[in-house]
Amino acid sequence: MRISLLSIVLFTFTMSPAQAKDFPLASCAGWNGTLVSRTGTNSSTAVMEGNVNQANFQEYCERDPGGETTTHGGKLTVEQCVAMYMKENGKDTYRSTANCRKGTLSFFPPGGEPLRVTFPLPEDADVSCASGMPPLIEQFTMLCPQAARKFKMIDGE
Repeated sequence: MRISLLSIVLFTFTMSPAQAKDFPLASCAGWNGTLVSRTGTNSSTAVMEGNVNQANFQEYCERDPGGETTTHGGKLTVEQCVAMYMKENGKDTYRSTANCRKGTLSFFPPGGEPLRVTFPLPEDADVSCASGMPPLIEQFTMLCPQAARKFKMIDGE
């Protein structure tokens, strides 16, 4: 069976809502984004981009780790919580790049300085929720699954 180059390119650059995956941002308490594109998997120029949308904020506000909604002792309804975050963060975009051969990941949040990490992590590395490392580990495994297996970050298939 032949797969045309155009089919591969279209699949690589577009994702339907049914194929949508999380863009890992949450380190236990926050929200995740939605993956918009991923290219160059397992290469020296792997890139993934994402954004946040109403569904991301809906999940966050229903889970409500900060106790902002009336269900969890706060003052907002879930709808008000979603509307507030849509207004404050609804245009945020995220980007991560990886060089799978070198084991490096750079995460570019919408504001602030990029975060950079090199894998494999040292044995004594803090990978707790408070460190912010869990989403960076997950981003690297999405961009560089072969290297992640090699570094024993994910199980082999």
